[in-house]
Amino acid sequence: MSVKQEHRYQRMVIESGRLRDDRVRELEALHWPRGPRPERQEIKTQAASRQQVRRWMRSVAEEYDNATVLAEAANIVFQLPGRGLDDETHWVWDEAMVCFDE
Repeated sequence: MSVKQEHRYQRMVIESGRLRDDRVRELEALHWPRGPRPERQEIKTQAASRQQVRRWMRSVAEEYDNATVLAEAANIVFQLPGRGLDDETHWVWDEAMVCFDE
């Protein structure tokens, strides 16, 4: 038997042992008793006020190319109330336009 064959055989034995161990773990996990799941916890996030967003937009408006990019950045930085950028009539769009009109 050559060295190459010995290494191949050794790898095969090791791999079959790993597969067996994996299958044993899977079978054990299937038969473990399941306890009750913990209650879902809501993440409390406080929505930013219009004044906070307006102040931030005015302070960083020079760094952005247009009002759309500024509004998208505000959506990332702040937790906007309502539907945010999905709503075309949301005040964040108006505030972004005002920052670029000034």
